[in-house]
Amino acid sequence: MTTLAAVPHRAGLGAGGALDAQVDVPVLTGAQCQGDLIALPRPLAEPATTPLPLGGVDLVPGDTGANTHTLLSWDGPACRYDVRDPGPSGLVLGVLTVPVGATAYLVHSEEHGANAFGPGSYEIRRQRERADVVRRVGD
Repeated sequence: MTTLAAVPHRAGLGAGGALDAQVDVPVLTGAQCQGDLIALPRPLAEPATTPLPLGGVDLVPGDTGANTHTLLSWDGPACRYDVRDPGPSGLVLGVLTVPVGATAYLVHSEEHGANAFGPGSYEIRRQRERADVVRRVGD
């Protein structure tokens, strides 16, 4: 298992803030949330075809006023991510496909640490909340 300190360090993203750096990051295949993102298993989705670059993909770049969320893998071009049409909700970002034997990581700048994805396909979405109006979660 990989520790919370190892994932952002290996990605060149710096420390994980005030989180316990020695905590293991479990590899999961179910739904996972991180800040303003949610990853939902989609076993029937069309698999992604675009290899994740070694430096990862910023799903929510920090220059948007939100904290950065970076999707990456060190399993060569095995893990794939395709940007998808956001649909009527405007919340869909893309589909991640992780083959057997590989792992993908979603790393959050500072406060949320990292999530690890095992084999399967996942729809990566922005979360939304309802306050006075329905809106995307700002993290």
